[in-house]
Amino acid sequence: MTVRLDIPNGSGTTTLEAGPQKPLFVIGQNGTGKSALVHRIVALLGGRAVYIPGSRPNHFDQEGLSITTASRRALTEHLWNWDSQPDGRWRVVPGTSRNEKAIHDLTTAEIQFAITAAGEIKAEGRASKAIDRLQEGDSPLDKVNSLLAQANLPIRAKVENGELKANRDGTTISIARMSDGEKAALILISDVVAAPAEAVFVIDEPELHLHRSIVVPLVNALMRERPNNTFIISTHELELPAENVTGAVAMVRGSHWQANEIQSWDLDVITDESAVPEDLRVSLLGSRRKILFIEGDDTSLDRPLYALLFPSASVSSRASCREVERCVTGLRATEGSHHAKAFGLIDNDGMTREQVATFEAKGIYPLPVHTVESLYYSREVLLAIAALQGENLGIPPATLLADAKAKGLEELAKNDRINHFGGRMAERRLRDQLLQQLPTRTTLVRENASEISVTIPSPLPAEIARLQELQSAGDLDEVIAHYPIRESGMLDAMAKALRYQGRADYERAVLSRIKADDALRNLLKAKLGYLAEELG
Repeated sequence: MTVRLDIPNGSGTTTLEAGPQKPLFVIGQNGTGKSALVHRIVALLGGRAVYIPGSRPNHFDQEGLSITTASRRALTEHLWNWDSQPDGRWRVVPGTSRNEKAIHDLTTAEIQFAITAAGEIKAEGRASKAIDRLQEGDSPLDKVNSLLAQANLPIRAKVENGELKANRDGTTISIARMSDGEKAALILISDVVAAPAEAVFVIDEPELHLHRSIVVPLVNALMRERPNNTFIISTHELELPAENVTGAVAMVRGSHWQANEIQSWDLDVITDESAVPEDLRVSLLGSRRKILFIEGDDTSLDRPLYALLFPSASVSSRASCREVERCVTGLRATEGSHHAKAFGLIDNDGMTREQVATFEAKGIYPLPVHTVESLYYSREVLLAIAALQGENLGIPPATLLADAKAKGLEELAKNDRINHFGGRMAERRLRDQLLQQLPTRTTLVRENASEISVTIPSPLPAEIARLQELQSAGDLDEVIAHYPIRESGMLDAMAKALRYQGRADYERAVLSRIKADDALRNLLKAKLGYLAEELG
């Protein structure tokens, strides 16, 4: 059954659509109104919905079920009344009744399956097709056990003396004694397997009581088990929508309240994920409206710094400049399929102005300094940290700053470091010049020369002279800004001069200071120029 749901968005409505083998995944950050949206969806679906709320408990009050056939009928009506109330989103009125209902329905379905088969065999004899059905292992309980196995759970269910029991390693226990995760999985599976044919399943955060190694294969298996039904799933587990490319994704960005209720939602809807490169789906689905791809990994200095500078963007690390470029161009090429905007931030590494402009045209911004360390040890940050340490230790900040500068320059003079820095920069410039002077294909064909000579004056002497001049002038700021200082002992020496144990302690202090100091944060953002304007 295909469903279309009109959700208010402030200026009209956003239509959400789901159907058989076309699930709808509702995702969003905490506090955006995602659960309230699911509650609204349940209300719009009415009696068609089989609602499995994330807020319900996953235990039983006693070892045996207290629900009866009569109370089960009454519970259906009561659940609809509770779920349709505004407080139903967060108030768990029925307690464990939903859980009992799920197990009762499964047990009843299994017993009825056996009774129906027995009746057919009695009437038709050995030629009855019911014998084949029994032997095929396709009863409701057989389906439950198959789903438990697909979810990597080492437990099986069975009916014993009219009650559903659990079997683990040959030992039979009551379902109340199962682990929390096993109970959660069994209740979810029972709700789906025993539901009527026309059900629309609305599942809120199935991962709350389940490890991701269980919930992803389990939910996928549930959808395969009921291919003719519609599934609407609210989740923080982004692998679910990433793996189900035939479905749609409703990204909840925010919500608008009135009189203690959410009246409208800010939604983005992705209906054609196949347009988005597969390896970028999770980055997209987990993002805010802006995604900043950066060089490095999750343990590098880059990610925490840029997350502080740009809290309105999602920061995603990539291993290299080439990977950042691929991610940004990939998402920008498919903007018709989503509403996120991708940006890149890469190390400068001595790029020319022309190279910087080429990257910026693609939405990829080279740092105006050499690498991220150049920001951590910039003059503005050193001043802020010296002031903080001066206040903590009772040492004049100017003294701390002078000590740090002296130690940095002292390290610069050690171990032929000027030649190393100059050589690194000269190598980059030489490579760029060589590429510019290589003959084109047309020239190669026209001249048909057996040898090609390219003469380039060495940029090394100029780089060495510039570094020596900066050293003589004591211009540490310029060295930090434009040379590969991470490859030296300068950073550790400067951190110790500021009375930290080493650079790791200093860099943690920098992040804490940036978080607390709006002025310092704005100074660093200003260094990033156009990117800061784009990300806000």
